[in-house]
Amino acid sequence: MKEIKSIIVAILFTILIPVTLIAQSDNFDLVKPELVDVSSDSLKKMNAHFHRLVDEKQLAGIQTAILRKGKLIQFDSYGFSDIEENRLLNEQSIFRIFSMTKPIVSVALMQLFEEDKFKLTDPLYKFIPEFKEMFVYSDTTLIPVQQPIRIVDLLTHTSGFNYGRTRNSALNQFYYNANLNTSKTNKEFVEKLSKLPLQFEPGTNWQYGLSTNICGYLIEVLSGKSLDVYLKENIFTPLGMNDTHFQLPKEKINRFGAGYRWQEETGLVVVENSRDNRFVQEVTLMNAGGGLVSTTYDYLRFCGMLLNKGQYNNIQILKPKTIDLMLTDHLEGVRKYHERIRLPRGEAGFGLGFAIRGNSIDALQQVYGWGGAAGTYFKIDLEHELAYILMIQLSPYRHLNLRQLYQDYINSALIK
Repeated sequence: MKEIKSIIVAILFTILIPVTLIAQSDNFDLVKPELVDVSSDSLKKMNAHFHRLVDEKQLAGIQTAILRKGKLIQFDSYGFSDIEENRLLNEQSIFRIFSMTKPIVSVALMQLFEEDKFKLTDPLYKFIPEFKEMFVYSDTTLIPVQQPIRIVDLLTHTSGFNYGRTRNSALNQFYYNANLNTSKTNKEFVEKLSKLPLQFEPGTNWQYGLSTNICGYLIEVLSGKSLDVYLKENIFTPLGMNDTHFQLPKEKINRFGAGYRWQEETGLVVVENSRDNRFVQEVTLMNAGGGLVSTTYDYLRFCGMLLNKGQYNNIQILKPKTIDLMLTDHLEGVRKYHERIRLPRGEAGFGLGFAIRGNSIDALQQVYGWGGAAGTYFKIDLEHELAYILMIQLSPYRHLNLRQLYQDYINSALIK
């Protein structure tokens, strides 16, 4: 009888575990902010400010979400995903997240690091031979590099690659002539990129650019899978990120918003409509640096995993020590060459795929995150157990100072 009971218990345990995981994966029920020491009144002031920007037609719409101590304490949608079609933003709305693709791809590459597929100090040419002989463009001269691009240089944007938007017009012309965006695959893209000169000697400076695109192809080389398949199998499906795609499925097009630009003379102008655009057409180039679309809830799951040291709903995406490694400032070598590094405003260092900040160079790892070209943005604050996301579809967006305002409102809402 005892043996029968044990078998029944074992069967029930096996059956119930998946059910529990599924139930937890969508557990985003709002709780009162005060339960985790956050002021509701302060968050209401923030919402009112952001809503006013929509009412003044400076934004089509805005969506924000805040997690604290594993609890969803704020989720607010206001305005339109598509003004012309009179479609309101809601929790199902899908956004262009652009460079918020980069942290996802960086996490994916570090999964392969955990499998001992590479070392951070490995030269890139070990896996992609096209990068063996590289040159730095200096004063109209091509100079052979003294040290190879390492994989860590890709993750930290210290490889010497940029976006072709530097102060050196001649260097920019190389990027323009390469026609990188006409590439059909990551392999073709990287082969073209490998023929371009670098802005500086690898590991000696910081420059935001196309390094993560190379990471995407490196994932393909190391895993033997296309980037979209690898991400789906190893990140999206385990985390329940079912609305994150390089190519938007036809049945989800009506959930996709328009992309806008704001001009003082005309106000909001559509720059990319919601139904006929690059994300709904056939996608063969899986842009690892900025090609994903996603929802706020999907990205919350990704942030929840990061905040919980690589684990989400008992699913381990990365080991805690790997997360710690990613959040360590890796620019100490660069600082030997430059006392001041031109990082994004407000950031103090750079880890493996994330900008990180702190009260000083010695107090980094507390706050990290990244944003996208249409104004999307996320931050994770380890000290206060916070993760927060802002979603808009506006470029340029900096004149609204939303990212700093969002952080300031959240910090002021914390009950000390």
